[in-house]
Amino acid sequence: MSVFTITLNAQNDSLEVERLYKLGIDSLRVKTQKSIHNFEKAIQIINDSILTKETDNNYFLLKKALILDELSHYYRKDTDDVPSLKAIQESLKIKESIGETYTLSSTYRILGRLYRYKKDSIKALEYYKKALAQSKMYGNDKERVQTLSALSGYYLTYKDIEKSEMYAQQALKYGDSIGYNKGKSLAFLNFSNIEKRKKNYESAISYSNKNIELCEKTNDRISIERNYKVLGYCYRKMGQPEKAVFYYKKSLDLLIDIGIEGSIANRCLALSNAYTDLGNHERAFAFYRGYKRQQIKDMNIKSIKEFAELEAKYTYERQKTIDSIRLVEEQKINEEHLLQQASTRFWKITAIIVGVFGLIIAGIVFVSRKRKEQIRLGQLKNEMLQKEVDYKQKDISDFALNISRNRKWREELLAYIKKIKKSGSFKDDSNFKDLEKAVLEREIVDNNMVDIQSKVDVLNTAFYEKLHEKFPTLTKTEAKICSLIRLNIDNNEIALLQNVALESVYRSRSRLRKKLNLSSKDDLNTFLNQF
Repeated sequence: MSVFTITLNAQNDSLEVERLYKLGIDSLRVKTQKSIHNFEKAIQIINDSILTKETDNNYFLLKKALILDELSHYYRKDTDDVPSLKAIQESLKIKESIGETYTLSSTYRILGRLYRYKKDSIKALEYYKKALAQSKMYGNDKERVQTLSALSGYYLTYKDIEKSEMYAQQALKYGDSIGYNKGKSLAFLNFSNIEKRKKNYESAISYSNKNIELCEKTNDRISIERNYKVLGYCYRKMGQPEKAVFYYKKSLDLLIDIGIEGSIANRCLALSNAYTDLGNHERAFAFYRGYKRQQIKDMNIKSIKEFAELEAKYTYERQKTIDSIRLVEEQKINEEHLLQQASTRFWKITAIIVGVFGLIIAGIVFVSRKRKEQIRLGQLKNEMLQKEVDYKQKDISDFALNISRNRKWREELLAYIKKIKKSGSFKDDSNFKDLEKAVLEREIVDNNMVDIQSKVDVLNTAFYEKLHEKFPTLTKTEAKICSLIRLNIDNNEIALLQNVALESVYRSRSRLRKKLNLSSKDDLNTFLNQF
């Protein structure tokens, strides 16, 4: 085989793949089975004729991944979950291997949708968020709109209407800004379903009619079918079963014509319910049988016996319902009576519980108030005791001051008397002797009063304990000096009371500052009054 022939065959294969891919895309809105067939054939050519010759052909690897994305989507529509997951996983592997970024978001979105229908909400949300981030990062505007719509549908499934509306509004706004009609159509469908969930059926119908007009311009038959289903549901809920039947039939006809078998059972059941509302039990039963047949087909059940049993069961239950209307009414009356009795019991029990809780709360309030009163009285008592201590400390301070002044006066007077005695001027004067005797007696009294320090010690017991706990190296004398400083007695008076020189008091204060770890900026009096 010549090089020309090989090249020509390669070109023919490439052209055939492009043709089949285009046919598959064009057929999606008309016949899904035809699209699936064209996609599968295109992948076969890529695998058998192109990739075997050109292992590094990224163009056709990407083309294969894009086709697998479409196949995964429509396999799922036909309830083929395993092939759907297999196809999308292979697509993801190819795109990651060749470093594809622009279309990776669509693969993430399809994976999210697949997990959503498999009821795996965590994985579904994970892939939807990946898709949205990827589409924003690489500027895939159309995919961004589709992912916003997918997120709206996701949150509606899990009854978070606020978030569903938010993403639907974003999808509509962004789709409109880039002129993407398919994105706008998806947003309109989301709004229809949101209004339907909120039971605003007239608003839902309005959105669906707008959407149908938009889809008819692009011949998007799949989206038209979805809106017919919404219209049928809304008219049935609004008590208009004739219109419900009309739109459900249009929806079913489109499904059959397009070839989406996965939703046929659902539409048959909807038609059965609508005909039941009309009172046409014959047509209701016929569509119910169609629903069961399709359900069995979808489940790959071929047993005629099982289908017959299901059909017989439905007939029996329907007849039983018709024949037992009176019994049902009686049961309703009995149920209402029982509900009334249950309601009476409920309110009695509620009243008892409320009464008990009331007593408990009253007891808690009483105990709480009593405790607060005790705390308040305790605080008042402590305040009175503190005031008494403060008064006693002031008395002691004044008393100590008086003692120190009397002692000073006494020493000066004695010194003066001694001086006179030495001069001999009043040696035999009886008045002088009486004066000397009075001064000596006053000295005895002052000596007896020196025990004031012991009273200071008693009053400052708590102060000593705290001081010793924090500074255990302090001597007893140093602690006494601390107590006198705390009483605001000056250095001269402390020297007199301690019977020491003034310089000794200064040295004691210096040692105290070191032992108490005080800097030159710290005030000794202020520090001691903190205890």
